[in-house]
Amino acid sequence: MTDLLPKKIHDQMTKLVAECNDSMAKKQMWRTDTEARFSVLNDAKHPTNASKYWQAVREQSVFAEQFTILSFNYRRNEIKIKKIKHQIEHMEADDEFALMELEVDLDECLFNKKEYKRQALDRVREIQMWSDIKKELTDAEDFDTENVNTHQIESYLQILENRRITLSPASTQPEIMNVLGQLNTLRRLLSLDELPLEETMKELKDGRGETTSG
Repeated sequence: MTDLLPKKIHDQMTKLVAECNDSMAKKQMWRTDTEARFSVLNDAKHPTNASKYWQAVREQSVFAEQFTILSFNYRRNEIKIKKIKHQIEHMEADDEFALMELEVDLDECLFNKKEYKRQALDRVREIQMWSDIKKELTDAEDFDTENVNTHQIESYLQILENRRITLSPASTQPEIMNVLGQLNTLRRLLSLDELPLEETMKELKDGRGETTSG
């Protein structure tokens, strides 16, 4: 590595190796518990415990799948390490350049091995985190944990009600139509009165029907 950098910069980097190793070991890879709760499972997008639960199911499933894929990559890397070591042990003594290439390949595989292990630990951490969140939600309230469709009308109704509240005179007509169209469809499915589209559009245009003093 000494040829990669001027000696002065190489010496500078050498002094930073321990700090860099520490940063690489403790760097954040994926979501923290705080990020999972306030960002992924925020109340606007997931207003019910059931909707939060099913989003947690999706998140956990993705991480479980990626952990499995990671395990395949780790195993392939282990095979490469064994192959390279075997080649080095049985290499002709005069094949200097081939040996140098194999040593680089081995260093790369050993680096990848460390990274795979770091990723595996953090994926398991997040898988466990979603498991804990799911348990909290099911302990707090009884809802269907087998059929995702069961909660969706109620959850989407609340989501769209939240979006309707945020509509303003500055909202575009397609945006308003999208929110009210979906909201009225859900209200109809629940046998609730639909919101009059024309009247709602006028209220928004007038600033939600509020009058200004002259």
